Amino acid sequence: MEDVSPDTETPLVGPSLLERRVRQRNPKVSVLKSKLKKGLTCSGPKVRSTLKGFFPVVHWLPKYKLKEYIWGDVMSGLIVGIILVPQAIAYCLLAGVPAIYGLYTSFYGNIIYFLMGTSRHVSVGIFSLMSLMVGQVKNLCFGQFCL
Repeated sequence: MEDVSPDTETPLVGPSLLERRVRQRNPKVSVLKSKLKKGLTCSGPKVRSTLKGFFPVVHWLPKYKLKEYIWGDVMSGLIVGIILVPQAIAYCLLAGVPAIYGLYTSFYGNIIYFLMGTSRHVSVGIFSLMSLMVGQVKNLCFGQFCL
């Protein structure tokens, strides 16, 4: 049986499933404005998420177990430092630049990776191929201009 409206005595029938429906499209400008407004709003969780994305150290440093991990980290830091200083000086001599640049490049890379890196198992530092390439470019002469 069909439902009948008591006021008009006409059957209550919705639109037919076979009827064509015209979909109204929003203007591109309003869609763009709404997406920009949604994407560019600033909130506490969004700022926190962005900072954790750029600086993962903010996420894991509060969970760092100092008593458990400090001795291993100090030992590995000393070993890396002992190996890195002569290696950086040697690679600078290979590239033909002053030794202080090698020390800067070796330690600043590690500091930046500490703040912004995401993997625990990566080796950051200078290497001989790059030093050779820098040395070759440094020794090139372009016309009367020599590097």
